[in-house]
Amino acid sequence: MAEETVDRTTNVGVVTALIVNCVEVVGLGVAAWITGSTSLRAQTAVNVAEVAVVVFLLVGVLSSVRGPDERHPLGHGRERFFWSLFAALVLFLGGGGLALDEAVRSALRPEPVHSYTLAYVVLAATTVLDVYSLETGLRPLRRQASERNLSSRTYLRRSTDPALVTVVVGGGCAVVGAFVAAGGLTASQTLGTPTPDTIASALIGLMLIAASVFLVQINRDLIGGRGVSPTMLKEMRSVVESQPGVVDVPDLFAIVVGPTSLVVDGNVIFAHDLDVPVVEETIIRANSELRRRWPSIQYIYLTPVPAKRTIEDAS
Repeated sequence: MAEETVDRTTNVGVVTALIVNCVEVVGLGVAAWITGSTSLRAQTAVNVAEVAVVVFLLVGVLSSVRGPDERHPLGHGRERFFWSLFAALVLFLGGGGLALDEAVRSALRPEPVHSYTLAYVVLAATTVLDVYSLETGLRPLRRQASERNLSSRTYLRRSTDPALVTVVVGGGCAVVGAFVAAGGLTASQTLGTPTPDTIASALIGLMLIAASVFLVQINRDLIGGRGVSPTMLKEMRSVVESQPGVVDVPDLFAIVVGPTSLVVDGNVIFAHDLDVPVVEETIIRANSELRRRWPSIQYIYLTPVPAKRTIEDAS
């Protein structure tokens, strides 16, 4: 049920971002063509890239909810990591690259900016849409962060749902980019030169490149099989060690295999006088308690192992 809720909220955020960006591409494109503003052209290029980004995210979300099969016994959760990585790369090349390209073209061949009023109206309208899209993505992120007693900023770095993170980061960049573009236009209008507008375009490009690097790093870690935090792993070990008859847990690890899916594996040393049925019951209790504490755990493999014998014991 928790996984279905996360997928539903992620879907809402992704679809909202797609609709918003499609509307903004039209509005910004028309305004950029009429005004000749470099920063508006950069914002248009950014939104075109973000449409592609959101399409990749939507493909990832839809493909990742498929259940396990013979070729994918742990499910298809990592599909979301794969497609989110593509989305981050598109943001880097399409968003940041095109914005910087517009800045370079404008620096080499400056063009005057016209119809400032139209530019401000379009930027104001797109900013309202971007704030709405950003808030739609932030709501589930704040809720999930609160459930884990983490700040939203900390959870943004630790989240295992890259689609939701990309929506939030992309929305934040869109809002900041709109203010940067507005600042560039205002400075150009005041000073009577297109240079500040060109600088604003370059700043938007650099911001998007920094954001995409952040997103690539998150997805690379998830695709590579990121584990849980040391604190969380320590708590999991304590849960298993607290079970009656458990002597030690020499090895335990948890790996992220989906946006809300973990696999826990470990070796457990039991008291030597326990019989097999008691050991099995203890493992069942440990599994139940782990899943109660962390509902995202999908698979648990606890293996009874013998205690290591010392030289004195052997003699």
